Amino acid sequence: MPRTRTLEDALTDGWDSDGTGELDLTPSPRLLEVLGDIPYQPWQCLAELVDNSFDEFRSDLDRDPADPPAIHITLPRANTALVDAQVVVSDNGRGMSLQTLRDALRAGFSGNARYGSLGLFGMGFNIATARLGSKTTVRTSRAGDPVWLVAEIDFKDLQRRETFHVPLRRERKEDPLLHGTAITIRDLRPNMVDALKRPKTISTVKDKLGRVYSYLLRDHSPIPELPDDDTLAGSGIGLYINGKRVKPRIPCVWAASRSVTYSGAEIKAVQVIDRKLQDAYACMRCGHWHRHYDVVNCVECGSDDLELRQRRIHGWLGVQRYLDESDYGIDFLRHGRKILLGDKSLFTWVNPDTGETLDEYPIEIPANQGRLVGEIHIDHAPVNYQKTDFDRSSRDWNDAALYLRGEGPMRKTKAKDRGFAENDSPLGILFKAFQQNDPGIRCLIPGNGQSATHKLTSDWGSKFHEGLAEYQLDEKWYEAVLNHEEIKNRATTQGGSDVSPAGGDLGSRTGLDPLPLNTPNPGLSQPPVVLVEPEPPVETEEQRYARYRQHARKLYDLEGEVSALNLGKRNVSVFETTIPVADASGAYMPTISRVTSGLNLEVYVHGDHEVFREFGRDPRDYAILEISQVLRALARDVDTKITVIAAEVTCQFPDQRRTDSALRDRAAEVLRRVRDLATPVITAQAPQMWTLLSSDSKLRAERDAARVDPRLDWLGAIHDGRFSAYLSYDALAGLVRGAPAAFMDGAVYSMAWASWTDEQARDRQVSHVARLLETVGEFVADASHKSRQELVMTRLAIDMLDDIVARRE
Repeated sequence: MPRTRTLEDALTDGWDSDGTGELDLTPSPRLLEVLGDIPYQPWQCLAELVDNSFDEFRSDLDRDPADPPAIHITLPRANTALVDAQVVVSDNGRGMSLQTLRDALRAGFSGNARYGSLGLFGMGFNIATARLGSKTTVRTSRAGDPVWLVAEIDFKDLQRRETFHVPLRRERKEDPLLHGTAITIRDLRPNMVDALKRPKTISTVKDKLGRVYSYLLRDHSPIPELPDDDTLAGSGIGLYINGKRVKPRIPCVWAASRSVTYSGAEIKAVQVIDRKLQDAYACMRCGHWHRHYDVVNCVECGSDDLELRQRRIHGWLGVQRYLDESDYGIDFLRHGRKILLGDKSLFTWVNPDTGETLDEYPIEIPANQGRLVGEIHIDHAPVNYQKTDFDRSSRDWNDAALYLRGEGPMRKTKAKDRGFAENDSPLGILFKAFQQNDPGIRCLIPGNGQSATHKLTSDWGSKFHEGLAEYQLDEKWYEAVLNHEEIKNRATTQGGSDVSPAGGDLGSRTGLDPLPLNTPNPGLSQPPVVLVEPEPPVETEEQRYARYRQHARKLYDLEGEVSALNLGKRNVSVFETTIPVADASGAYMPTISRVTSGLNLEVYVHGDHEVFREFGRDPRDYAILEISQVLRALARDVDTKITVIAAEVTCQFPDQRRTDSALRDRAAEVLRRVRDLATPVITAQAPQMWTLLSSDSKLRAERDAARVDPRLDWLGAIHDGRFSAYLSYDALAGLVRGAPAAFMDGAVYSMAWASWTDEQARDRQVSHVARLLETVGEFVADASHKSRQELVMTRLAIDMLDDIVARRE
């Protein structure tokens, strides 16, 4: 029988004679296996490994330009057997010494990583390799060293032997000048092999790494549209997956030279950020920053390895050339790696006193799509261990957020209502100038003369990211902005043409052709004398279409890929000309077309043809008929009705959509703009303005306010004018009728009033504005089904109202 242990045994076992002792806290080797259960996605595992390579290249300031930095990732192919599958990450960096390798492979060892690098070659390395497989080999050497250092980590073997000791060997180098590090992971997890073999996974990994390391992968020259500033240039590091280079995702932004005018100031589409903060001591062991200068030891880890380092917030904020539901927001970087992608937290204001939140962007039509973007470097701010977010409780993050977006709301009226000064932060300035999405030069939004072409510009954005040369610079977008202004101005001024169409329909297809001005009138009994002139040189087809192009503007909302009748996609371009167009026989027509190289289709519409000018037909509808006719001819299909094909083609141009919900969105946007403009006018004489409202308008405003902001002091809002934010269309119509001098002449509506001396003329101006407000208000208030004619009438009313609402400078 075992001897019974006494109290004396229990008090003396494991203790020194003085009553003290120690505990061995070396973890079980199974810890490394458990690390593999941490939910890292494949791209995150690879990112942890390449982080160390990026760190190496960024710290090698004297690298030979003839030896460009490169990182190669090799992943299993689709036909690779499980037993042969492996993941390899190699670089041509400087390599590691024996001591550096020892430190790098120690689980949890961080060295100076928290301050100056992306990777934690210790814990991050072990998590990533354990997640991928159970056997890892690290092979490294420096230039001039005669051998490679090779370490092998077998997680299963370590657990079996219950030790953290791993074998290390030396291999002779054939070329002593070779240098770099290679990490090979074998005995891969079956689920990881299956994932890495899927083409979709590889595509996702490439896309994600191209986004996360965009700044580091770019050439040393900055993004083409950004200012020529060294702080915006990339690092020019090459990253390859299975031999193919990973392309950095470049932001598709308006050029820094583009600008709009807001409140009399020119606001550029790119705002360069460079805010230098007070230098601080950084702990080289744990990375903690100390803001006071009399520190001797780190307050977190006690280390005396402190260095005075620069702290800085730098980068840029800008305007994307297209709107998107998710592809917008600000990227935040640490040491060149993007920690946050498309972060939208700065677009929401949080009241520091009450906790109230206010979503400020995007709320313009389309209210779920944005275009404000940026890249901000905050190297001194701490991140979480997965590098998916910054520590938002840290002072460094909050200081950066406060500087970028300001203390109060970005909307002027919201800031004033809550007692804050006008927001003049970098984001606030950009927001106020570019928050709206109205087509034209005022907001830098492409349009078709009537509305914004958001779907088309989104397609252009996709072509930009595909790398198509035609879409890299912003000229195409800017041309569409100017095109919108030209069409709109032409519709207003009714500019003429040097040819007068005399027919009434579709040329040879209906038997009615427009005639030149000097064509004899067949109805005259005595034809006029026609001077015989020498025949001009015969115009070639290429010259004829070049002439049309010279006198045409592109209809961008009808540009793109179109398919029908089981035909492959055809790239379509539509041009509206100011001169007549004719077919090969010389017969004048409202539309003509030709198929160019690559089966691209060009359509030309004579915008001043009488079928458009006198009968009110839309040139776009005829262009769609022309496209449909060509597609039917290419398909050699004589059975399918042209109207069926036209309907299919029309549905492929979503920017043409005019639905009830789309019109309601537009009506809501115009109402918001009118309210914003009317607020300062109403605030200046709030009690008097309140008395001008009908009882029904007052009740509606109060109910709307109670629904939106139940905590609002309604009596106070009546007194100071805040009730204006809840006025309906009918209420606004009543105000302009009751106090036209306050709202007309550009204050809220651009219609002239004060300059007219005749009362009837003044009344007509006021009635025109009020009737438009009431018409749109009736549509908004009536949720019943609308006929096509009613929707057309409403669209025209919204267009007319939108046109007379005063524009900001």
